[in-house]
Amino acid sequence: MQGIDKREHLNLLDIFQKYENMSLITVKTECEEDAKIRTDMAELTVLYNNFKLLLAELQRCTRDYESKKRATRSILHKNIRKLNIENKKIPT
Repeated sequence: MQGIDKREHLNLLDIFQKYENMSLITVKTECEEDAKIRTDMAELTVLYNNFKLLLAELQRCTRDYESKKRATRSILHKNIRKLNIENKKIPT
C-alpha cells in the first residue's frame, strides 16, 4: 500500500507558510494562482488528515483482527484436541 510521507507533507506545509509570509510582506493584489495555491493546500491538508484517520483505523482493525485470530485459533485447536481424544475412545 502506498502511503503519504509525513515529512514530505510537513515540508510542503512549511514551504506554503513561507510563501504566505512572503506574500503578506509584498503588497500586491491576489492573483488566480495565489487562490489556487491556497485552495490546493487546504485540500491537501484535508486529504492528509483523512489519510491519517484511515491509517489509524486500519491499524486498529489489524490489531483487532490479529487478536481475534489468535483467540479463535486457540479455541479451534483446543476443540480439535477434544475431538481427537473422543474419537480415540470410540472403538472402531
